[in-house]
Amino acid sequence: MFFHTQPSTVRTGRADSARFPVKGTVPDGTDPWAGERNGDRAGDPWGRRVVFLHPGKGAWWRLLDHVPAGQEWLTVPAAAGAARLSPLLVERGGRRPVVVAGAVTAPLAIAVVLDRPDLVGGVMIVDDVGACSPLRRQWNALAARFGRVSPDGLGELESELPALQVPVTLMQGSDPADLFTRLENGLTGCRTLTVVAVPDAAAIRPRTHAAELRGALAALVAAVERARR
Repeated sequence: MFFHTQPSTVRTGRADSARFPVKGTVPDGTDPWAGERNGDRAGDPWGRRVVFLHPGKGAWWRLLDHVPAGQEWLTVPAAAGAARLSPLLVERGGRRPVVVAGAVTAPLAIAVVLDRPDLVGGVMIVDDVGACSPLRRQWNALAARFGRVSPDGLGELESELPALQVPVTLMQGSDPADLFTRLENGLTGCRTLTVVAVPDAAAIRPRTHAAELRGALAALVAAVERARR
């Protein structure tokens, strides 16, 4: 796994972790997803929150069995939009949450940070589709059939990318989707931009690259900590 960053260097690491299942209302009282089966939560209910956005049937739950100490991880369906995502972005002890998104949910993550930069500490966008994977070909066919935007679509958000200032990590395989080139070129204003390249990987998914995802996320959280000092 290779990193290149600007302007500072960020290195990966494996954090000590433990699983703490959490049920019911969280200590800060904001829990729009309590009781819903399409969202999962694990970790320290008083810790830094990490929100994983999925397109409706995601695999982020595979990472919830080892949550680093001092963090709470949530999986959230992106279909509900920013109105229900924003209340989950809770700062605890001066530690702002981190948002993790795939290729399809990246526009929502970016839009939330641009609209409420005071709520988010950092963003990680993962190429879980790839440029030429079977899933990519299927999504492109469906998009063409139903007139929907392909997973590479940012729309008007692309012109606003330079305004995003929080630390950002882009994680991609050996043949990334075009979205990631555009993100790397457009994210010129963020405090730290880290590109993590995983060799010989068509796409990066929790089922196949859990260790790499955890390492990249640990490095992003460290960058967020440095940014607030």
